[in-house]
Amino acid sequence: MTYLAINLMLAIVWTFLAGSFTVGSLIFGFLVGFLVLAAAQPFLPSRSYVKGTWGLLRFLSVYAYELVVANVQLARDLLRPTMPFKPGFIRYDSSQLSATETVVLGNMISLTPGTVTVDTGEEGRVLYIHTVYAQDPEKLRRGITLFADLIDGVTGHEPPPAGDRNDRTWKPS
Repeated sequence: MTYLAINLMLAIVWTFLAGSFTVGSLIFGFLVGFLVLAAAQPFLPSRSYVKGTWGLLRFLSVYAYELVVANVQLARDLLRPTMPFKPGFIRYDSSQLSATETVVLGNMISLTPGTVTVDTGEEGRVLYIHTVYAQDPEKLRRGITLFADLIDGVTGHEPPPAGDRNDRTWKPS
């Protein structure tokens, strides 16, 4: 049984024990169930549901922030008298990700303004990305690596040892 199902069952039990069959009671029971699972985390046999939930919250918040920053940056650059674009293609090695994670990463890249995933190569282990900010491909790769690490945080895979992953923020220009 998955931890989400256990959490839902705990929420239903809470609702029955509280004697209040409302949506608010069910949501509160879900939060109580989450806290129970968080307290039981050291005793859980597999990767924790709690860690995955925190990974998902981090994923959503960081990606939303990066999406807003990229939108503002692109809009600002479009409104300048001389646009600082240098379009081009870059190649990104996604061998540390599973096939599903690579698809998610490709979609995240395509949803980010100024970039689009054009193709995959070498059995889906390489992404070819078109960007309007190709003047610094390593900076773009570091930003994509941040996205890949966020995906790893949700799925539970440990990212490979970082070579030059010290710069965790990516801005398109």
